[in-house]
Amino acid sequence: MNKMPRHKKHENRHFPVGFSKIVVRGNTRYRFRKPSGKDVYFPLGTLELNAIEAATIYNKKYRNPTIRLLLNSDPNSKSISHWLPIIKERVRNEELKAEKISENVFKTFCLDLKRLDALHGKLLTQEINLETVNTYLNTYVEGKSDNVYNAKLTFLKKVFSYLLDDGAINKNYANNKKIKPKPEKDRIRIDIESFNKILQFAPKYLNIAMRLSLQTTHAVNEISTAKYSDCLLYPQPRMQDGHLVFGTLRIHRQKVKNKEASRVEIPITQTLKRIIDDSRKDNISSPYIVHRLKDGRGKKGSTLTHPSQCRTGDISENFSKIRDELNLYNDLPKKSRPTFHEIRSLSIFLYGKQGLDPQERAAHTDAKTTKKYMEGHIEWVQIQAAELLI
Repeated sequence: MNKMPRHKKHENRHFPVGFSKIVVRGNTRYRFRKPSGKDVYFPLGTLELNAIEAATIYNKKYRNPTIRLLLNSDPNSKSISHWLPIIKERVRNEELKAEKISENVFKTFCLDLKRLDALHGKLLTQEINLETVNTYLNTYVEGKSDNVYNAKLTFLKKVFSYLLDDGAINKNYANNKKIKPKPEKDRIRIDIESFNKILQFAPKYLNIAMRLSLQTTHAVNEISTAKYSDCLLYPQPRMQDGHLVFGTLRIHRQKVKNKEASRVEIPITQTLKRIIDDSRKDNISSPYIVHRLKDGRGKKGSTLTHPSQCRTGDISENFSKIRDELNLYNDLPKKSRPTFHEIRSLSIFLYGKQGLDPQERAAHTDAKTTKKYMEGHIEWVQIQAAELLI
């Protein structure tokens, strides 16, 4: 049986809907319950008259059936749930297909859409305000890092920009929130001795990934997606820059995928060819240079295109696990210990010591190059032949 709502006390009959006066830890507090069920407490010392006035103004805007009816009559003021599938398709067609974002970024975007739908799906778009933004952030980033906060705020800015473009809202309230400053990185660089120790105890797929990263200067995203088909072999080896070269390995750096310096052709020297040949020495049929057979207990990634492909997380996590098992850098907090990504820094440092400029090899956006996109055809930046003998 449904309970009838309690009648207000005689002395509280002038209270607006959702407004109440309670005692909290010996202090009289004024509380307001919003239509969503969320309770808001007025600050200590707030005058009852001022609290009632604020609650009344809120109710006129958000509980007034006439206002709600006007919003519903607006063809563009539909629920957030109505607009989210439309936004998802626009992002898929305008950003994913145009390679402005990666599959992983789009997957995360879709998960954030589900969270937004669960929290604010029933809200009409014309009712979106700064509180909508704050509630989302307080719900999903409380206790998380500033990087997570910035990522979720950037997500809201993107969603609301599409709503604004479609005429569903008149203002992007997410723009009223400030991005938090990025913290200074205190992670130290990995040294060559520690690299070799981890390499010695690494399983084969991680061993190949580490060596491939060191020779190419590229990070886990590129290493995990490098395929044998990316290796363009010459009919016969040739001498280039004082090195015997067997072909080129094409790498497209995803972080700056739309920049002209993001596509590089790295000469396959004897050292790099040895790594590629070693990766084939198993009974696994895989299109990926870094590969392994799963045992069924690992995490599954929907963006993987082949059962033998390695998750970037598996590569990075197992690198750190072996690092800690070997008691390397254990005098430092975990957040300061070098990760797999530091192999890229080590590689750039070692090539620099050889007197080589590693900018082009690393596909940095400020690499000096005369290669351009011509007539819709992609040009690959030719890299000087070099290798690290360790």
